Amino acid sequence: MTRFFLLRHGQTVWNKETRFRGRKDVPLSDPGRLEAEAVAEALAAEKIDACYASPLSRSMETLRPLAARLGREVVPLPEVVDLDFGEWEGWSLAEAEERQPELFALWKQSPHLVTFPGGENLAQAQARSMRAISRLARAHPDQTVAVCSHRVICKLIVLGLLGLTPERFWAIRQDTACVNRFEYDPPTAILITLNETHHLNRLGGTLRQDF
Repeated sequence: MTRFFLLRHGQTVWNKETRFRGRKDVPLSDPGRLEAEAVAEALAAEKIDACYASPLSRSMETLRPLAARLGREVVPLPEVVDLDFGEWEGWSLAEAEERQPELFALWKQSPHLVTFPGGENLAQAQARSMRAISRLARAHPDQTVAVCSHRVICKLIVLGLLGLTPERFWAIRQDTACVNRFEYDPPTAILITLNETHHLNRLGGTLRQDF
């Protein structure tokens, strides 16, 4: 059985502005870089055999301090890149509600029914991300793997491990720079911790939000 640390990337300016990020390569903010260092400090004593991340810089940057402490390289994992929000990328929550109120309401009420204009839907993203996690489990039997991804993808992976569909998307919380721990030997999964953020307590006023 493979042991996983699934991380959400640290804070960006667009997190603070509540903007849909998606495939836009938004880097970590200064607080986000502090969060990445806090993650590294919290997990540095763990025996982690491999480090993978979404190829977007905010995920790669979040995992690099930990990988450096462990003497590992961060390997890009394209299948766990953020959801493709299509034309919504760069929009704030308020702008999305104003420009496409019906689709925005559907996103809040029944997210599994939404395919973003010019983008993808949650089922597509869950399928690709779970394929990647299953492949890592087969490639690293009896090892420990760190994976850094995005809010939406982390939620979908957790749901997939629990045998749940994207219909339950809003039942999972993923704050910036959180850590999830699970063991996986497909199809058997054991979720150990969810949305762990105690390592951020020493940072005081950094943003900790599920957006």
